[in-house]
Amino acid sequence: MATYVLVHGGWCASWCWDFNVKALEQAGHKVICVDLPGHGNNDSVPLTEVKIADHIKCVKEAVEDSDEPVILVAHSMTGMVISQVAEDMPEKISKAVYFAAFLPDKDGCTQMELLATDPWTLISPKTTVITDDGLANFNMKYARNMGFNTSSDEAFGYAATRMQPENPTMWSEPVHITERFEGVDKVYIHTLKDNCCSYYLQRSMVQKQPCVAQFYLDSDHVGMLSDAENTNKILLAIAQLP
Repeated sequence: MATYVLVHGGWCASWCWDFNVKALEQAGHKVICVDLPGHGNNDSVPLTEVKIADHIKCVKEAVEDSDEPVILVAHSMTGMVISQVAEDMPEKISKAVYFAAFLPDKDGCTQMELLATDPWTLISPKTTVITDDGLANFNMKYARNMGFNTSSDEAFGYAATRMQPENPTMWSEPVHITERFEGVDKVYIHTLKDNCCSYYLQRSMVQKQPCVAQFYLDSDHVGMLSDAENTNKILLAIAQLP
């Protein structure tokens, strides 16, 4: 049986995996859900002070808690985080899984650099509201069409009542990768109707950074919520990969 470490994306916390943990555990797997610093119940670093290094340290600690190499799953912006973790401790990673996540192709890459190559994303200055303390609030006026365009009203409501501000500074912070990262087995879960990190960008990233397997969800950006059933099938299938 495998150990999964599930890492949430921006504006979220570990609750985004609420509809996936049970299926994995019922299949006999161990699941570790991470609340990144400044998110959910993790107040180790104030959100206004959080850097990408804080997220990397948090995920490393979760990975180190496992006695065996883990299936490390990241959603959206935390693809950058797990890439640095995979670079720094490749022996602890069985598979690095990118769930509609940003996948760097070179040393010094940033999330904003990748997003700038996406002609189909609906992310723009109007979709976030920067507050006086420098945090970015998701503009809920645009949220439904941008991130939850295939989600049921129930799934959207579940997320909308739990979303929180995000610290945008880490979007421009680079990760540093070498052949150590290249040697880690990577898996990509594509979300075909994604208006945030579009399928166009997802394919482009995989072309530049090959993966050992690719899976497809006919979903929006938050497929783990909008299509939990097929997400669970995919996550379980990843444990069967050689």
